[in-house]
Amino acid sequence: MGSESEKEERIEKKRGGTASESKETAGVILQQSEWIICEKLWEKAPRTIMQLYHALKEEPGWSKSTVNTLLGRMLEKGLIYYEEGEKARQYYPRLKREDAALAETESLLKKLYKGSVGMMMSTLLQKNALSTEEIRELYEILERGR
Repeated sequence: MGSESEKEERIEKKRGGTASESKETAGVILQQSEWIICEKLWEKAPRTIMQLYHALKEEPGWSKSTVNTLLGRMLEKGLIYYEEGEKARQYYPRLKREDAALAETESLLKKLYKGSVGMMMSTLLQKNALSTEEIRELYEILERGR
């Protein structure tokens, strides 16, 4: 039998908690369908395939086989993991919402603004896309970041 630390390491690896695996999912850009499933798992985890199906059958209108196919692809990509439950697999997100949002934001900045936050803000200001309240909020964020 393995030592207690080996057992903990196996459990941590299964859950996606090792540093190397966390780095592998960091910076991952999710497809729209993957975002939808991850949102449900970030709201409440674990969920079974049937719980996910019931949450997704109305909006976006997916069948059970669609949910099952997507879960399989997401497992292969390492975006989610599962544990065997008493009656069904219990699915969990491996990727943190904050990490996914940061990767998407960085991708958007690179794609549209050559990585420049200033260029993005300038565009938003020129188009009057920011309210006075949003501008004040940005000032506060920048002050906290000093």
